[in-house]
Amino acid sequence: MNNLKIFLCDNSIDGIFTAIYQAWSSGYGHSNIKIEEQCEKNSYSNIELFSEYIIVETNFDQAVKVSNSIKTKISLEAYEMTCRVALSDYQGKGDLIYRFLILGFHIGKNIVSHLSNEVVNRVFKLNRYVSGEAHHLLGFIRFSEQENKILTSIIHPKNNVLSLVTPHFADRLPNERFVIFDGNRNVCSLHLPEKSWIIIEIPSMNLNDYDILIDDEYESLWKTFFDNIAIKERINPKLQRNNLPIRFRKDMTEFIPERINSLI
Repeated sequence: MNNLKIFLCDNSIDGIFTAIYQAWSSGYGHSNIKIEEQCEKNSYSNIELFSEYIIVETNFDQAVKVSNSIKTKISLEAYEMTCRVALSDYQGKGDLIYRFLILGFHIGKNIVSHLSNEVVNRVFKLNRYVSGEAHHLLGFIRFSEQENKILTSIIHPKNNVLSLVTPHFADRLPNERFVIFDGNRNVCSLHLPEKSWIIIEIPSMNLNDYDILIDDEYESLWKTFFDNIAIKERINPKLQRNNLPIRFRKDMTEFIPERINSLI
């Protein structure tokens, strides 16, 4: 019996694509291979018996080759879907993407419509899940202006969507310096006027220190706006929770803790 070969990779698009490249080139056979990414807490799943673990170091050139193959041999839509799945918080996404690509390279661009297939259906749902959260955040992100004129915001998304939401604000605030912090992953995106935005890790910073991020006049403006548009007789907490999930509110300047407690 052949031992299962488990390729352990970084929890990133490039990391997963590198593992797929190396797994595909290994010659072990798809049925004898599994891709496993590091989870959000930088730990691996339980060690599987009778398996050989292969550590994968992220290789940008190999990741690009996989990206180009997906775009040319399957479709741009399939590529974008796999990237969003790679940004999800779903544990096991690396192997899911691998199985999806095995099917995709065999079927071609029509793979995205084979929703009766369990693998394709899961990819479709995760793609929609990640896209949905990114879309919600575009309306919920609040910036605060610091004394140095830098706009700052903090978010706590379930999925790693920082790279999906930042282009929206870079396009609409091209002349501003801004920072968006992901408090769940200790990373942030940085934007400078007339420059490309970047994402960097900030492991030493406590992103839960809200005082340094939202203590300014914009917080007061948002709260004033919130209070003035509210019609007491039409307040509907249940509807509000559906339209504006509570988990987003702790990062929105118009929602102070006392107001949140009164709504739940």
